[in-house]
Amino acid sequence: MNKTQLIENLSSNTSLSLAKCKKVIESLNFLIFDALKKGETISISNLGKFYLKEMPARKMINPKTGRKFCIEKRKVAAFKISKNLRRSII
Repeated sequence: MNKTQLIENLSSNTSLSLAKCKKVIESLNFLIFDALKKGETISISNLGKFYLKEMPARKMINPKTGRKFCIEKRKVAAFKISKNLRRSII
């Protein structure tokens, strides 16, 4: 399901218009991105939690050229699925 389909499904399951549903989805995206930029964790019950994960620095080799290079330590966004959601899809 893509963003457009999500908005359409949300609109059909609620009494909200397509424009309002689009605004809700975009606002949710903005709030999640903003919280992650601040280093916060976002927990949504029965869905999961978004958080930042620190990846260590490591050495890599380009398989095509054989050239060695180093990737610096960085933070990446991660998502951990809730137990309820995991049980319902397995």
